[in-house]
Amino acid sequence: MSFLQTIPEIHSPADGVTLLGVADQRFKRALVQVLFELPLDASRAARSLLLDVLEQGSRQFPDSTSLACELQNLYGASCEVYSERSCEAHRVGLQVSCLGAQFLPPGEDVLLPALNLISDVLFDPLRGEQNGELFNAQYLELERKNLLDMLAERQDNRSAYATERFLSVMCADEDYGKLSWESSEAIAGLTPQQLEDARREIIDCAKVIIICSGSVNVNIVKHWATQRFSGQRNIIDVAEPSTKFPSELRHVNEHLEMKQAQLHIGLRLTLPESIANREALAAACSVLGGGSHGRLFQKIREEKSLAYGIYSQMHGRKHILSVQAGIDAQSAAEVEEEVFTQIDLLANEGPTAHEVELAKANRLNGLASLADSPGAMASFYHADYLLGLNATPAIRADACNALTAEQIQQAACGWQADLVYLLSAAE
Repeated sequence: MSFLQTIPEIHSPADGVTLLGVADQRFKRALVQVLFELPLDASRAARSLLLDVLEQGSRQFPDSTSLACELQNLYGASCEVYSERSCEAHRVGLQVSCLGAQFLPPGEDVLLPALNLISDVLFDPLRGEQNGELFNAQYLELERKNLLDMLAERQDNRSAYATERFLSVMCADEDYGKLSWESSEAIAGLTPQQLEDARREIIDCAKVIIICSGSVNVNIVKHWATQRFSGQRNIIDVAEPSTKFPSELRHVNEHLEMKQAQLHIGLRLTLPESIANREALAAACSVLGGGSHGRLFQKIREEKSLAYGIYSQMHGRKHILSVQAGIDAQSAAEVEEEVFTQIDLLANEGPTAHEVELAKANRLNGLASLADSPGAMASFYHADYLLGLNATPAIRADACNALTAEQIQQAACGWQADLVYLLSAAE
């Protein structure tokens, strides 16, 4: 099994702009992600609606049809515009995927035109038909309605809604508990001027990270970024994720018409600094509930038939580990008790040799698979940069291989239970 040893190029092509280059000519396509990060402040509602409006077109390509035709002219390039919460920041993303230059006719290149096409929706947007109209009124109201409809319907996905509510309750006084769109009321009340102010703030004030992966010419992207962000920028700092520890375990039950209840258990922890201890923590989470090999699945679902599915996951930058289970509501107390029993056993007795072997195999397979796609590579190196680790997949694999049962046991110590959240039908 082989692992990537690529060390990313790191450039600063403009004020407040960082470029990570992990070019790999094995791939047929290039992938470039331009990520703008701002605080989860009162402007996040405007940014959320703005991105839906902007993707309808630019001044040069004034509708989605002309945008799609131009992408086809660029040998099947694809583009995406989106916004999301990224830990305790609000992220606006522009993404381009296109053929690498070596797969095009001699002298052809589509990377720069594709970058200009997608960034123009933000930097040179489509304006309204009336003189001085900031945005096309028809597009704006249509996208506002679509977004409000989507927000109204999000309860229909009970599992995703339970996760949303769990994080909102657990982190109620932290940015991690904020919704990326603020509220339906905020979306409904937005004016065109607020959207324009949000657009200018993204361009002038956001911290920008550009990740280049796949069959990409990093120098082209670097030169593009220098030109695109040549104006004066007043960068707004995004605070590091907050860390909080509970004084006592809380229980919150909420009700919604549903057949299968959703149980979430949140624990706080300290994120270790060393690579070895990070890998030990990942292994501890895997042993607990990282899949069908995890204790929670084996004990609670397979042996006791108390859950339809159950797993654990790390919210790494936020120092949170959570357990999620689909259950019958009447089993909630028994499932909660067994979860904490397994956590205590892991911390007090450590994992078995077989559990260590399975956790390592699961982790190593994941690290090896990073070499299979530009998107996976981009995600890994971006996260690695944000965490300040500077560790290639090969370095992480070496640390994983060297793990002992004692290290994994130690990583499971000190997890502090914060919240048990249950979303179920009313009795």
